[in-house]
Amino acid sequence: MFKTLFFCLLLLPLTLHAETPAVAPATPLPDADKLLAQVVDNAIIPLYRELEDTANTLEQRSNAFCAEPNADSFAAVRTAWGETLLAWQRTDALMFGPAIEEQIDFNINFNPPKKMIISRLLTDTLPLTPETVDKAGVGGQGLGTLEFLLFDREKPDTEQLAAFQGEAGKRRCAYVQAASALLHTHISTIADAWLKDTQGYASAFRTADKGNATFTSSRQAVDLLVGKLFQSAEKFTKNRIGNPLGKGIDLNTEGKQEVLNTSNAYQLEAWRSGYSIKIIRANVEGMQRILQDGGIFQWLRDHNDRKVEKFVADAMQQRLESYLKLPVPTTDPFELIKAGKGQALDAYYYSGNDILMGIKRQLAKTLGVQLGFNDNDGD
Repeated sequence: MFKTLFFCLLLLPLTLHAETPAVAPATPLPDADKLLAQVVDNAIIPLYRELEDTANTLEQRSNAFCAEPNADSFAAVRTAWGETLLAWQRTDALMFGPAIEEQIDFNINFNPPKKMIISRLLTDTLPLTPETVDKAGVGGQGLGTLEFLLFDREKPDTEQLAAFQGEAGKRRCAYVQAASALLHTHISTIADAWLKDTQGYASAFRTADKGNATFTSSRQAVDLLVGKLFQSAEKFTKNRIGNPLGKGIDLNTEGKQEVLNTSNAYQLEAWRSGYSIKIIRANVEGMQRILQDGGIFQWLRDHNDRKVEKFVADAMQQRLESYLKLPVPTTDPFELIKAGKGQALDAYYYSGNDILMGIKRQLAKTLGVQLGFNDNDGD
């Protein structure tokens, strides 16, 4: 039944493709000032406020855990890490402006973490402070490193907890504290650029229709946002689920593209913690909030001049809602793929591809956005 549904969903973008007219990139957007303000105030700022809150909670729980490393505080700090990870993944379609300035996003979520850097910090004699961790490089900090420190698939929870207890565990605990504090600092840098700087990036995005030092027009801001939505959909569909399932595209020895047929559970992101599917769902949740709470869907319905805009909004909204209604696997995704049962996760690939094509063939065309070439784009 699910396979039939997925193939039906895949036909939606193809059906509308012929009906969706191309719009010249220079076409001005009516009510652009209201649209951009709503995107910032109702979607972007709330997403970053939540991210800042989760990072703050993670730092506090890390300190509480290290003050008294027991089963309850261990579970609490792990939960806080997971909430911060998911809040970050909900901003995946916002990888522009403050989120990528000086490549700060790598400090927050560099994957895979560098084991050699982590091992050196754990065995070194220098005090483990946020500054020490920062100087070690992106491979030894951020969400990926914290996952490495807090989760180990090969050991029971009691043994993992023991690694933080006693004299021998103090340095590992200090690492978690320092990495959590540093992570909070980096996340605050991005969030504050949207939340507190009234004359900064948020203001520039809101007033792009008037032209400013950051944006020459509302068209530039909309093109950027839709382009990042597309890149996020491409990332989670092709990299975060397609490649682990063996459905990705790779270059063979002759430099030609070919479909991968070998699944690999270790290509899942956050495989140590079992959050692999959760982060993909978070990516879609973030998209949904940008498009729905940010008013883009409603803007399309209100400006249904060519009698296709409303249809595009409804179809795109349905795709996102259908994706989030997919059953959450009861078995760890890593174990499913490792056991050769990755087909149980196919829905996340096919429905994700439907979202990707919906953005490319419908949403972008209807808004007059010219999408740039991406490394994963096989068209």
